[in-house]
Amino acid sequence: MAVTVTLAATLSLLGPRVRPSRRRAAVASSSATGELRGLLQMARLKNVPMGAALVAFGAYGARHAPPRPPTMVASQLVLGVATTTIVTTGSMLINDYHDWRGGVDTAETKPGRPLVTGEVRPETVKLVLKWGYALHLTLLCLVEPAALRLLVLANTLLTYLYSVHLKPVTGVKNAVCAGIISMALGLGAVARAAGDGLHPLRAVWRPLA
Repeated sequence: MAVTVTLAATLSLLGPRVRPSRRRAAVASSSATGELRGLLQMARLKNVPMGAALVAFGAYGARHAPPRPPTMVASQLVLGVATTTIVTTGSMLINDYHDWRGGVDTAETKPGRPLVTGEVRPETVKLVLKWGYALHLTLLCLVEPAALRLLVLANTLLTYLYSVHLKPVTGVKNAVCAGIISMALGLGAVARAAGDGLHPLRAVWRPLA
């Protein structure tokens, strides 16, 4: 009788038993939360407002050009900001992934990077990039006119080349960065103004004026 009472008291102190399946689910949830936090850190969201501002400045620069219908301007500017955001954040993920894979980011050089610490798995980065650029291509189909669509595509390709191949090249990387920024301005100008691609671009790209 005393043994039974002691055993019951011990079990009551331990509390309800947690099933293994629930324990695994809790660990998986914690891991997913950590990866999401790490991905947001890698994406450097602080750069997003600057990219959106460049598109807006481009539209403002083309304010004296013949305008397109207001609803079309609004929709194309939203698409421009959305595609720019995907390209900007995606380039940050690509940059961190290739720096980690190439041995540039290590526990000695970048101990706090999520890929280095293991907070984010490489497979997760590739999965996010795959779906992110799938969304980007879908939005690209909605961009009008063709000049604006080509600008978005060129900006995407140039950003990828910079992140993967051109960043270590001194001098070239500065020129590429300047080109990416000017393309974001041109994107806003073409979204705002009517006519062919060169007409609105002349308002923000002085060499074409």
